[in-house]
Amino acid sequence: MKKSITLLTLLFLAMFSFAQTSNENITIKKRNGRIVNVETNEKLSKLELKSMLDEESYDSYIRGRNRYIASIPFWAATAIEGALSITYIAMGCDLKYDCINNHDHQQEKENGHDIYCENATGAMLYWVIGGFFATGAIMYAIPSTILTISSHRKLNAAVDGYNHKSSDVTLNFGATNNGIGLTLNF
Repeated sequence: MKKSITLLTLLFLAMFSFAQTSNENITIKKRNGRIVNVETNEKLSKLELKSMLDEESYDSYIRGRNRYIASIPFWAATAIEGALSITYIAMGCDLKYDCINNHDHQQEKENGHDIYCENATGAMLYWVIGGFFATGAIMYAIPSTILTISSHRKLNAAVDGYNHKSSDVTLNFGATNNGIGLTLNF
């Protein structure tokens, strides 16, 4: 009977001695849509974050990360639309400049006036197309900006939730990374 009690006591003490986890003493920050360890500057995986963050902070991280990823195609479309807009407007300006130079040199000729009118119409067409692309760039920029701001807020909330934990002292019994036992969090 004494051997059983001694064995159970040793087993219980062994479980309690490895109960406290050590990975909860790090500081984290947000960088490029990811959460990293400040000391080592390494990205933390989703599994590490799931064990470190409380449920609300982890959900905030997942939502922020998803919104960050969703904003990338919108930013790419904004850049493409903006580049096309600038290209077409520049082509229209170049054509208009050629029209003015061509019209000044050939004022007396009827043919020069026809060239001027044709080139001016072409320049206007390029400007209209450039305007459509500029409108498209604005239409893509609005959701991409909203998604980016929202993702940064969610990621900042997750980081602040972890870094500024409450100073309440809690004593829990349950499973930890190292076994089963009592955990004292403060």
